[in-house]
Formats: sequence, C-alpha cells, structure tokens
Amino acid sequence: MTRPPPTEWHAVAAAKLAAVLGEAKGAVALDGALRATGLVRISTATELYRVAQHLSAAGGFASAVGGLLGVHAVMHGGNEVRDDER
Repeated sequence: MTRPPPTEWHAVAAAKLAAVLGEAKGAVALDGALRATGLVRISTATELYRVAQHLSAAGGFASAVGGLLGVHAVMHGGNEVRDDER
C-alpha cells in the first residue's frame, strides 16, 4: 500500500484505519467517525483531530488509531478549535 502525503488528511485517516482494522472495518469506523463529527470528508488538520478524538473514545484498536491520528493532526497544526470558530 502506498502511503498518502501527510497533509492529505482524509487519505491518511483511511489508510491508517485500513492498515490496522482491515479495509472493510476501517471504512466503517471512518464513516461512523465522520457522521459523529458532522463531516463528509476530512479537509484540515483540525478536522482530523476531531475525528481522532471520536475514534479514541471508541475503544479497541480504533482507539489506538485515533491516538495516532491525533498526534499526526497536532504535529501538523490541528487543535481542538474548529476551523470555523477561528
């Protein structure tokens, strides 16, 4: 599997979830996190952080991936403030 560029937020999340949970379960986890956060696609580091926070609360391996995605988001400027609240 080819690794997506680090700022292709949606692709990074999908790839990490698929690598850990498998393609099908990873897609289901991402879809659930997107719906829970009101997103259709992850377009910014802050949106990735929000999705990561949701995954972290899910438990199991999805929680571990959420932690990794949260660190990735913060390393690239993501934070708890929504982009539309700045």
